[in-house]
Amino acid sequence: MSGEVFRVGREPTGIVKIDEMLEGGFPKGSVIGVSGSPGVGKSIFSLHFILEGARKGEKSVYINLEEPRRNVDNMIRGFEFGKEFLEFEEKGLIVVKCFDYNKYERVQEDLFAHIKKDKGIRRLVVDSFNCFFAANGDLDVRADVSIKKMIVEIFYNLRREGLTTLLTLERDGHDCGKNYNIPYLVDGIIKLDFLDLGVIERRIFIPKMRWTSQCKDSREYEISGEGITIIENSWGE
Repeated sequence: MSGEVFRVGREPTGIVKIDEMLEGGFPKGSVIGVSGSPGVGKSIFSLHFILEGARKGEKSVYINLEEPRRNVDNMIRGFEFGKEFLEFEEKGLIVVKCFDYNKYERVQEDLFAHIKKDKGIRRLVVDSFNCFFAANGDLDVRADVSIKKMIVEIFYNLRREGLTTLLTLERDGHDCGKNYNIPYLVDGIIKLDFLDLGVIERRIFIPKMRWTSQCKDSREYEISGEGITIIENSWGE
């Protein structure tokens, strides 16, 4: 019997120092949640992930459930990599889809069925995932069960060979509505947070990542024109 240790393939996040915290990136074929309150950089993290896929020649899809396309474009163009991102979109390596809640509710079944079938798609982002369900407000038992069934079906479609998925998960300090066991369903969780001590200090922490000996400490990061970067002097604290 071989003594070799099984190692899964890795999909780089597009942020080098975060990849170092993850043994090279997300496990290939995994479903990852990026959790945090508004303004911590979840969408920016997602853009890095999508852009890195395109740089590797992988078809990558970004689905936004909160913002109109013009807002997404303004966000993309606000970063130094924005021009490159949009050029990859013109080439078809990046696909951007923006839906409001009502439209998404009508098309989600066909959308995720298409993602399951299209083997050319290697990376997927859904931004934001759980607040779509929270937006339904108070639900009766039947509706609650229906949403849980919908989530299970979506995860089933996401878990196909060769697809690595990133779901942004909103958190407002008390969590954004019901989470429908999403933190348990995902293969990994990246937590982005900040401390307000007169000066905002942002921290990244990775409490869960299957098939990975991830960094156990939090790291300080900043958001600038380059996107998200780990602050070098935070290492080894």
